[in-house]
Amino acid sequence: MSRPSLPALRAFDGAARLGSFKAAAEELNVSATAISHHIRGLEAQLGIALFERGTRRISLTDAGRELAEATSISFSHLEATLDALRASENTLTVSTTPAFAALWLAPRIASFEAGNRAITLRMISSTELTDLRRDRSIDIAIRYSAESDDTRGAVQVSSERFQAFGSRDYIDQLSDLSKAQLIGTQWMSKTLEPVTWQGWCKAAGEHAIPKTRIREFRHEYEVLQAGLSGQGLVLLSNVLAQDMVHRSWLVPYRPEIQLPGFAYWAHVSEQKKPTKKVKHFLSWLQQEMKLAL
Repeated sequence: MSRPSLPALRAFDGAARLGSFKAAAEELNVSATAISHHIRGLEAQLGIALFERGTRRISLTDAGRELAEATSISFSHLEATLDALRASENTLTVSTTPAFAALWLAPRIASFEAGNRAITLRMISSTELTDLRRDRSIDIAIRYSAESDDTRGAVQVSSERFQAFGSRDYIDQLSDLSKAQLIGTQWMSKTLEPVTWQGWCKAAGEHAIPKTRIREFRHEYEVLQAGLSGQGLVLLSNVLAQDMVHRSWLVPYRPEIQLPGFAYWAHVSEQKKPTKKVKHFLSWLQQEMKLAL
């Protein structure tokens, strides 16, 4: 026996829920005759009566109630899935590092959404590697690394330089580097060459600084906050510090001394690359970086 058609099952489900061929026809935007035709065909195909037809009303038979329960569950699940897919089309999920999320992307989310009103940006901060082939909930993964085989096919978002920064009051009162409190980030990467205050001092022609003079925090945003509160000079990526510099909350100290850093890369699965939301975000991201740096 061939399977019933979807229009026939939809017609039956509507009539069963609403208790009326006419109401089902209005809901599905077809004629009552079409609904009646679909249901009669379904009954003939199954070889059972699904409705008891009265003069002014219809009622389900036992077999009809059994089928109605199944179609109700099935169509409800289908509609929920379709709603989720529609929402997914309009939601862009970006996974990125906690520092980039907090210091660069979060302050700009409203700007992106203002220019792309049909898209809602959802941000996930994580340092874990993301397998975009398996985790299809992630549209774009922005990660920090050197150029390598792992970045092949990824879009380079920005390269960076490391500089010394401090609050204006702290730098104005600083007469000599030897009197400064130096603040940096604990370098957690096992594959990237660390960028340190010792390297900055060497580039600046300064004497090596003992480790006891350097305070380290685990996260870049903790380092930045220490700089904002006037606790000392901080060594930070110009990408992560740029918002605070543009607001004049941090100022560069000896800006001619800059150490090369690495880059932020946007990784996108082949299936997601052609989507409008991904194209719009990457275009906005690269343009925003050009304007900011």
